[in-house]
Amino acid sequence: MSKTFQRSVMSLALASLLGGCALFHSETKPSLQVYERWRSENPAPSTLDVDAELAHDFWTAFDDPTLNQLMDLAFAANPDVRIAAANVENYRARVTASSAERFPQFGLGAQATRGKGGDFPPKPANAFSVGLNLTWEIDLWGKLARATDAARADLLAQREVQRGVWLSLAASVAQGYFTLRQLDSQLEISRNTLALRKTSLDLFQLRFDGGVISEVELAQVRSEYEQAVSAVPQIESAIGKAENALSVLLGRNPGPIERGKALADLRDPDVPAGLPSQLLARRPDIRSAEAQLAAADARVDAARLAWFPSISLTGLFGVASGDLSALFNDGSQVWSGVAGLTQPIFDAGRIGASVDSARATREAVVAQYQKTVQNAFREVDDALVARVKLREQLAASTRQVEALTRYAELAKLRYENGYTSYLEVIDADRALFSADLNRIATQSAVLGASLELYRALGGAWMDRRIDAQAKPAG
Repeated sequence: MSKTFQRSVMSLALASLLGGCALFHSETKPSLQVYERWRSENPAPSTLDVDAELAHDFWTAFDDPTLNQLMDLAFAANPDVRIAAANVENYRARVTASSAERFPQFGLGAQATRGKGGDFPPKPANAFSVGLNLTWEIDLWGKLARATDAARADLLAQREVQRGVWLSLAASVAQGYFTLRQLDSQLEISRNTLALRKTSLDLFQLRFDGGVISEVELAQVRSEYEQAVSAVPQIESAIGKAENALSVLLGRNPGPIERGKALADLRDPDVPAGLPSQLLARRPDIRSAEAQLAAADARVDAARLAWFPSISLTGLFGVASGDLSALFNDGSQVWSGVAGLTQPIFDAGRIGASVDSARATREAVVAQYQKTVQNAFREVDDALVARVKLREQLAASTRQVEALTRYAELAKLRYENGYTSYLEVIDADRALFSADLNRIATQSAVLGASLELYRALGGAWMDRRIDAQAKPAG
């Protein structure tokens, strides 16, 4: 290989290294209005240690070892977790493929031909060659580098999608568990009510048989008993569906679910006042949107750089001979090298259209980023409002159950002493049964609001769990 060609290769390589950074850099993420404090909370300054608070798995705040075990099962076997991991590996491979475009590509070729020459009379001739091919596009302006930046940003975005899958799964498992324990409590109340009404029915049957009461009163008692009977299978059916749904989240066939603490024994975690809105920067959807914006910026740059000349090197170094046995003898070496430059002059608007498309895509990504951030603020504020109001609702529901319990006791005393009809007892019993079921549902909703707040805030726990088993991001 001649020294002139070698110097040309070295000069172009140096130019590529010096010009590897793109000449263009698109805009960074837009600035957004950040909450100084949430609408629904006290403006007291936060003393929250963010890293310490979010470093643990958020579901452990509910203090149920069985729930913790269910989470481990879900993360190990849920199909969505495996799908998300496979998608990350797909994008990781794209980064590798994009990065490879910036380096020389070598290939080995061998050829054997036989034909007749132009002499007379024609004589058969053989030709053998073995060569090493080189192709290399010199990334003088940084176009290929920006394409790699875009691929790397896509990978980061997909990693955040993976974190979002884990977060959504954790929230779904916890909510499914709360719903299951709610139904368990409601089933217990329904069975207790059924047992009490069965006792009343037996007693009134004896009174009717003895001629003490009328058939109207017996029918009223039987009606309430049958109403309680019908409530039990409804709740049992709902429990079966809840168990099946939770089983699927755990990555296994439908079946029974282990139980831990009763709904009333699950701890409702406190949330400090003055939560900083900067916590939202940890949310996977926001970090994914930021990475997508970086990818869009890089693609705008790459599209613009298509206007600049493309410089490529092609070369061949090998051996050639008409005699196979002499193929690797001295004097059989051949080489060739070409440095080419291609400058777009007229392309019927293709490059301009590509730039316009990349810019329009970026505008859409900016709008989606803004929407994602605003939605994150809304979800956190909604969860804070729900926590406060559902706690107030639970307190009222508890007081209502206490009042209706007393009302039922007094109504029964009034009936037994002949001051009222049995309709008053039925009304009190029916109201108490409904209120008690509603109290359990509200108790579950309070835990769900705390869960939703944890989900809306994201959390560092996903980084620890996923990063422990993942490869570097390109």
